[in-house]
Amino acid sequence: MRLQLEAMMNKRFSLGRTFITQGAMTYCEDNNIDYVELTIRHTVGDFGTIGHLDNAQLTRAERLHGPYLTYDGLKLNAVAILDKQGIVLSIYQSPSPMDDTQIWIETQLADDKTYTTISLPSEYLGTATHIPV
Repeated sequence: MRLQLEAMMNKRFSLGRTFITQGAMTYCEDNNIDYVELTIRHTVGDFGTIGHLDNAQLTRAERLHGPYLTYDGLKLNAVAILDKQGIVLSIYQSPSPMDDTQIWIETQLADDKTYTTISLPSEYLGTATHIPV
């Protein structure tokens, strides 16, 4: 718990209201995955397979026009955090080498309307049930 508290002190952005889909919750519970730990990694800039915020190298043009100049997920995350608006996405692989399931954590930064959703890719565009965390 102390490690979680220390990590949260280094968070790079607010999660806002946080939800988890039923599929993601079931998957995490069935596979002994701590989605709270993944969420902490997300807020401190460890975006899983997308990379770490500390490694983002933005040009001046990317900083000013990010979504129009790059498709690089790490750079897009960095621009969203700097602008305090947009989407921050993390993708975490299952810890099992025999399982290619991913867990996605997406934060929509929008001032007092900011929210975060933890989901499986298969639920992303679907009508998954969202459970407040």
